[in-house]
Order: sequence, then C-alpha cells, then structure tokens
Amino acid sequence: MKKVLIVDDEIEMLNSFQKLFKHRKDFDLTLVPDGREALNLIKDNFFDLMLLDLKMERLSGMEVLEKALTIDPGIKVIMISGYGTIEASVEAMRKGAFDFIEKPFTARQLFDRIDKVLRTFSSSSSVPSRGEEENFVNHFENIIYRSPQMERIIQMVRKIAPSNMCVLISGGSGTGKELIARAIHRWSPRNSGPFVPVNCGAVPEHLFESELFGHEKGSFTGAEQTKPGLLEFADKGTFFLDEISELSLPLQVKLLRMLEEQKFRHVGGQKEIHVDVRIISATNKNLREMVEKERFREDLFFRLNAFEIEVPPLYTRPEDIIPLANYFLKDLCQKNSNKVVELSEEAKEILISYSWPGNVRELKNMITRAYMLCSSQIIQAEDIPLPQINRKNFVSSNIFDLSYKHAKDKILQEFEIEYLKYHLKKNQGNISMTAKSCGLDRRTIHRLINKLGIVYQDKDND
Repeated sequence: MKKVLIVDDEIEMLNSFQKLFKHRKDFDLTLVPDGREALNLIKDNFFDLMLLDLKMERLSGMEVLEKALTIDPGIKVIMISGYGTIEASVEAMRKGAFDFIEKPFTARQLFDRIDKVLRTFSSSSSVPSRGEEENFVNHFENIIYRSPQMERIIQMVRKIAPSNMCVLISGGSGTGKELIARAIHRWSPRNSGPFVPVNCGAVPEHLFESELFGHEKGSFTGAEQTKPGLLEFADKGTFFLDEISELSLPLQVKLLRMLEEQKFRHVGGQKEIHVDVRIISATNKNLREMVEKERFREDLFFRLNAFEIEVPPLYTRPEDIIPLANYFLKDLCQKNSNKVVELSEEAKEILISYSWPGNVRELKNMITRAYMLCSSQIIQAEDIPLPQINRKNFVSSNIFDLSYKHAKDKILQEFEIEYLKYHLKKNQGNISMTAKSCGLDRRTIHRLINKLGIVYQDKDND
C-alpha cells in the first residue's frame, strides 16, 4: 500500500480528494490543510507521494516543496494548481517536483499521473527515503549519485526528456554535463536517432561555420568537395553544443535562425536544408552575465534556455564522492583483472575533505593515478596525490600530530567552517538562500553556525 499525503488549504478540495480515492484501496491517504502541518508530518512519517497545491496562503506550495525535499529527498511530489502556467510548471520541476497537473482535472487524469510516478520509481533506482540503507547508491544512465541534489536533476531529466524543448545545462568543468545531455537523449523519443556532440571551443572559429552547416565544393580555398554539416548528421536526433559561450556573435545569429526555422544553407550554397533536431547546450560560464555585457545574444539565450538544469559542483555534494570513487575503482579493476583494489578509510576521509576544483573529472583522474601507483590492494591516504596547496585549505599543518579520531574530527570541522563561510558569502548572509544552495534546511544552517562559532552579517529577509 502506498502512503499519499495531500496538502491543500481548501477544505472542499480535500473532501473531493477523499471521494476520488475512496475506491483506491491501494493507497493510504493523509489529508492536511496547511503546509507547516505537512512538513511536520514528513519529519516523523514516510510518504511515497505528496499531492501539493501550488497556491496556499500561509505557506506557498513552492516553499513547502523545497522544505519537504530537504527533509526527505526521496518523496515524490505532484504539484496541483488552478492558476498554473507553463512558467510555474517549469519552476516547480526545477525545484524537484516530478509532475504538475492543473485544476480542473478528472479522476482518470489524476490517477494516470500518480500511476506514472509510482511506475517510474518502482522500475528504477532513486534516492532512498530516510531509514533505508545508508550505503544505497543510485545508477541512472551512467550517472552515479547518492545526493538529493543529483536526484532532483534526474527527476528533471525524466520529465523534460519526452518534450522537444531546448535544454541549457550549466555547471563547472568536469561536473558531467554531457552525461546529463546523453541521458536526456536516451529517455527521449529521439533515442533511435543520433546524438551528435560538438565542443564550440575546440573548433577554430574560421572552420566552425563549415563544421556546423557544411559547405559546397569550391566555396573557399581547400573545399575540394561538398561536405554535409554536423547538423545534417543530427537529423531526427539530438545536437549537443558544449561550451556554447565560446560561439562567436556572427555564428550566434546563424544558429538562432536555424533554431527558429529548422533550416539553413551550406557555406557557399543556395539550397535550404531542413533538419529536425533537438538542441541541448552546455556552459561553464554565466550566460546571463554575458548577455548583460553584450557578449552573448539575448534572443539566442532565451531560445536555448527554455529549460535550465544546473549541475552542482562536486564539493557541494560530498555524499557522491565515495560512490563515484568506488565506481571508477571497480571499472579499473574490471579492465585490469589481475589487480583488485579498494579504498582505506583514511583515503576516503582525504577524498571527502578535498575541494575538487576539477569536479568529477578530477576525481576520476585522481583515482586512476592512485590505482596505478598503489603497491598493495588497499589505497592509503599517502597514495592519493592531492595538490598540497589545496589540502591546506582544509587540513591544518599539525593534523598528523593528532590521534586518528581527533584528526578526523578536526578535518571535518574545518571543512564545515570553510563550506558554510563560502555559501554565506555567496548568498550575502541570507540564511534561506544559503540553506537552499547547501541542500539543507534553515534550522540545520543555524545549528551549524552556532556550533562552529561562525560570525556573519545577517541579511535574511524571511
């Protein structure tokens, strides 16, 4: 039996829900008229699914959604509203909702949505709810994760994949943006078509137009024959533009026209070529700032950014570090069957305490090097070749003079201090925004600040 929590401040709606669920004996229903009451229930109980009204007076549905996912990242949420718009739907899914349904709706429409959610999460792994195994690790389309931040991204991938919307994936270098793009493609109706990636910063500017759109024979020096462009190869599939910020302004104009009309011409050609492609782009830069500085076209930005997925840096989701490290180790062991290696507890602590400026890519390279250099079947702390300058950010110089337990406690405390100071500064002292960016609730942030003795300028406007 599935436990369902329904939150709506209109008593008439709660009564309607009770009638709708009357004949569904496979659901255990809890109905509440207030968001705060719902959050208290989630703290003390497990629910498979929450139906949540978007527009409520005391605490809005969006606020309840964010706080609920902080308390229990495993809860699945369907937003309900009579005031819904496309923008509200997209925003709700960005914040972690799995689906969105507008009033009025029929019982069949509602239960179709509910059954779809439950089928999806019963047939694939997801973040475990509180009380499940601590060492649970998720595998989704070659994406390895345990953190609630990544679970929300996977939910967004599942939801947005069946559409034809352009998707912009933002995040630092090495965070796995192309893996997210490939997952969207594989879960889309275009999965039988090609996935064509191109790095906008890797192709010289004077050749990029020809690579993208193709060229006719004799159109420029060296064009000895007609050559189709990458867009033609991507027809009926997905075209992935990595590092889109590196695209020159003249090429941005031509890409915008192609997006608007789904057609283009070869360099030196007159014939219009029609293509059916979905565009997914990625960037490690702030495109909004580039638009303000007139280094990126605003109209193209809004075209590409129909739906944005922001991939968090690895240091903000330490729960993912060891599962990823173990995954890379397992892969290395399979490729080198004569050498089976695992991480020592001390090595794990070092990995968790490191800031990983190169994100998942740096972690993979580090594990590969440690595996190759390790002289036994256990990778020790000294086998992890972390840059000394970066270790000092978190590890005091006298750390090795302490006992293991005290050294471990000191490392974790220094990490917590630096981590919270970074996010408080980033969010200008706003506790609500800091809690959101850390994936924690406000109460936990306040507790850590008091525990660690952090002094900050309080700019919270709650």
